[in-house]
Amino acid sequence: MTVAVPSPSKHDPLRKLRKSNPEELERRVNDAYMLMLHGGSRRENCNQLAQKYNVSYRQAENYYFKARELMKTDMSENRQDLLNQVNNMRLHTIQRALKRGNLQVVAHLLDSLARSAGEGTAEQEATHAPTLNISIQPPRSNGHSLQSASDEPLQLEPVTVETIHDGHS
Repeated sequence: MTVAVPSPSKHDPLRKLRKSNPEELERRVNDAYMLMLHGGSRRENCNQLAQKYNVSYRQAENYYFKARELMKTDMSENRQDLLNQVNNMRLHTIQRALKRGNLQVVAHLLDSLARSAGEGTAEQEATHAPTLNISIQPPRSNGHSLQSASDEPLQLEPVTVETIHDGHS
């Protein structure tokens, strides 16, 4: 039983190289991937690829975009492992800092752990916003009343002010 492999689209910019020499295509995409890891702008990396392989800038961009897709896949697969490693390193560093009495480092790392867990985000803080209730009571009849500039007593009516937090900021 043979499995049908879809043929490359006519609009696939890497079709010719993929058909003629898939190993060469893989090597060029890997070179683009390595350039991305070493830094530099997209333009710099594409210019280097174009010069190295004697291709157009547009073709070098195709290698770059293919490498970027690989990088996205790699990063999404490794993201959880990386986060676990970083948190383990933070915990280990917290233990060492506690032994040395460096409480400022401990506080900073604990804050960092909390932020990585989602605590302290704007959404989280919005749910914990305080509620303010202000009430103005009518004046007591203890012989004191407020007087206006025209010597007429001011009459205050009870007012209640409440802030209602509906969870949206």
